[in-house]
Amino acid sequence: MTDGVGPALARMRLSNQLRELRDERPAAEVARAMHWSLSKLNRIENNKVTIQPIEVEALAHHYGVSDPVEVQRLVRLSVASRRRMWWRDEHEHLDEDFLNFIAFENDASHLNGYQATFVPPALQTPEYAIALTSSILRKPPRHPEVRKIVDVRLKRQETLRERLAGDTPPRISQVIDEGVLLRPVGGDKVMAAQLDHLVEVGAQPDIEIVVLPFRLGVHPGLGGSFELLTFSEDDDLDVVFIETPAIEFLLTDAEETAPFREIMKELLATDAAGDSLDRAVANAVRALRQ
Repeated sequence: MTDGVGPALARMRLSNQLRELRDERPAAEVARAMHWSLSKLNRIENNKVTIQPIEVEALAHHYGVSDPVEVQRLVRLSVASRRRMWWRDEHEHLDEDFLNFIAFENDASHLNGYQATFVPPALQTPEYAIALTSSILRKPPRHPEVRKIVDVRLKRQETLRERLAGDTPPRISQVIDEGVLLRPVGGDKVMAAQLDHLVEVGAQPDIEIVVLPFRLGVHPGLGGSFELLTFSEDDDLDVVFIETPAIEFLLTDAEETAPFREIMKELLATDAAGDSLDRAVANAVRALRQ
């Protein structure tokens, strides 16, 4: 199935299927037959580059795929994988792993995440996002780097809102530590507006926000913040994104992403033991006023 598939998911499906079609054939032999370098074939099969539709058709025929319907399905995946989306215009400003994460985010059926230090990016107000990014980058709020990151974050939110209003909205599950609500990023006024926004978006049917109070003590999320994407049509594919001040990681290997799925499951299961969002926000508002 290729209808409605975004470029990131289409490219991953295509690379996996082309690798399966090669089967036991030596990669060097296939590369020579296609008049490619071996590195080009490796990059295609490892989901590093796209492949043109005419090349997909030729490769499928080389592998003995005779069913025209199957060949056209592979070609459509190639076409979808090469579709240019808005985030590709940011390639000069942002890390490649982050751009790939945004692409996967656009296809994900469930957006999960745990944040220990700040409000999840999808739920931030513009003012909160500016104050947070300015502090992390150690640059003034009007600095071009700050504005670029915030603009991309707000565009991601806009794209997500459009998907939530569509026929097949994604599910959003975000777990945050109580300290996130008590840290007045941007000052009391900015934080008060951010808390109000959390209550507003948390009331939407497809958005779940879980607050882990301090009294819970230790929990699986203490290993660090992360974002986890899952896909209803590709249950064997999970995507994890981890962001640090120095480097960003995008994980797609099943062995690497499996622990994060389990951690997320355990964190969401603490909802009954934690505070309701309204209660946690009320406590945070009282702390702001003290």
